[in-house]
Formats: sequence, C-alpha cells, structure tokens
Amino acid sequence: MSYVWYKKGEPLLAEIQAFRRRQSCAGIWYIGQMGIVLGWNGKILCVDPVLGPMPDEDGVDRRNYPVPFSPEDLSVDYVFCTHDHGDHMHRETLQKLAAANPELRIFVPKPLKPQLAAMGIPENHIVGVCQNETFCPGNQEKEQILVRGVATAHEEYRYDEEGCSETLGFVFRLGTLRLFHAGDTVVTRELAEELKKEQGLDVLMVPINGRDMERHERGIIGNMDCREACWLGAETGADLTIPLHYDMIGGNEENPLVFADCMERLYPERKYHIMRLGECFFLLI
Repeated sequence: MSYVWYKKGEPLLAEIQAFRRRQSCAGIWYIGQMGIVLGWNGKILCVDPVLGPMPDEDGVDRRNYPVPFSPEDLSVDYVFCTHDHGDHMHRETLQKLAAANPELRIFVPKPLKPQLAAMGIPENHIVGVCQNETFCPGNQEKEQILVRGVATAHEEYRYDEEGCSETLGFVFRLGTLRLFHAGDTVVTRELAEELKKEQGLDVLMVPINGRDMERHERGIIGNMDCREACWLGAETGADLTIPLHYDMIGGNEENPLVFADCMERLYPERKYHIMRLGECFFLLI
C-alpha cells in the first residue's frame, strides 16, 4: 500500500475550498485512517480528522506518513467525531480547528461532551448526539444537510446511563445522496438493519483493519475485517463501498488489496473504490 500523498498542502486546501462554489455534487477527500472531508452545497464537513502526531508511550510518532496540512489552515464548518480514541477524536487537531474557525460546531456522541470540554474546546463549539437522532448541523434547511447518528459496536456496544451510545457512525443525507461513515465498528445484524432504513446508500465508508488476539494483547480494539466489510456493503445494498482505517498507524494496518480481492471474488457485481491519500471522489446528483 502507498503512504504517498496524491495531493497535499496548499493544492489540497485550495481544492477543498474551491468546492464551496460547486453545485449539484458532493466531494469526498481521504485524509488518512478514518478521516474524510466532505464538500457539499457551500459547506465543508470533516469526520474523524487526525492532523497531528500520534505518539506512543515513548513519545515516538506512530504515523506511517505526515499530515497533509496543518489543522489551523483548514476552513471547515462542521466536524464529526465517532468516538473517543485518539485516532478519531484527536486533541491537537480539534483544538486548532476550533481556534481557527470561530463558528465551528463539533458533533460527538453525547457521553463524550465532557471529554471534549476537558480538552479546552469552548462549550459553544460542542454538540452531543444520540443514536437515532436526525438533525441539520447548521439548523438551516437551505443547506440540504441532514445527519443521523447510528449506534456502532467497537467490538461491543457501549451506552451511558441515559442509554446514549458512546460510539456512533453517521449517515449524511446531502440532498438526495446518502452516505454512511462507520467510524470504528464490527459488523452486527443491528447495524445492517439500521442502514437498510436509508433505502439505498450511495456510499458506505467502513474500516477494514480487523481484529485478532495479538492486537488485543497490545490493547488495540478491533473492527470489521475486509470480508465483513464487503458483506456489509452487499447486505445493505450500498452502491459504492470505500474501505478506510488501514494505513496510518504502525502495527495496525491492513492491505486494501485484500478488500479488493474479496470484492472481486465474492461480490463481482458490486462497486468499490480504494482512495489515494488526498484524492477527491466526486458524487453527482
């Protein structure tokens, strides 16, 4: 697999910002691990951005490749974090994004609001979300953005005392488009049935790094593997499946060509796309 950026720095930032002027299409940029940027109808959204170092206990950065740009250089309207692991809810990234974007709103599972506040994120930036809650992130109907939180199982489902899930995936309804970002999760029947409620996803974005005893003994909680990710795409009728979460952190990688092999052998009628770092994938309405 490649650790080389297809596009980064000012060219990538300029491409993202230029998308604010586009109409009748959505853009998806891959920025590493589960991190994506979405462009739609004049708005820029981020999910699970990690734009800083990921040090181990000895202070050594575990990243396999550098960040594409500094977080303070990104103009963004909404950020979504799926759970509280550092490669999804990254302290330095969120602090710098909030400082550079005064109107930014950061959406997290409701039980994680105190953790985000403890990072020094101002309260007016933080929005807690529960599963099955559907909302417009900007409270403006004209944006044509609706988001639904979906409970996920990062090996197991976890809920707080009020019944709110500590881990979420997000369905993004962008006009008539339907996209799902899974965050970290294994495949469950409950998840498949929740996604079927969308009556046809245009894009399913899922982790593929899997799980095993060796990584469990290193304290790494796992996800679905390549074969399971392919099955979930087929089971939910997703038009396009995009594998993620396989390349950033040393010792927790997967070869995305294993995913491609599973799709070609088991589901040859289905579409998939393996994204290059910094690549933009366009979706037309």
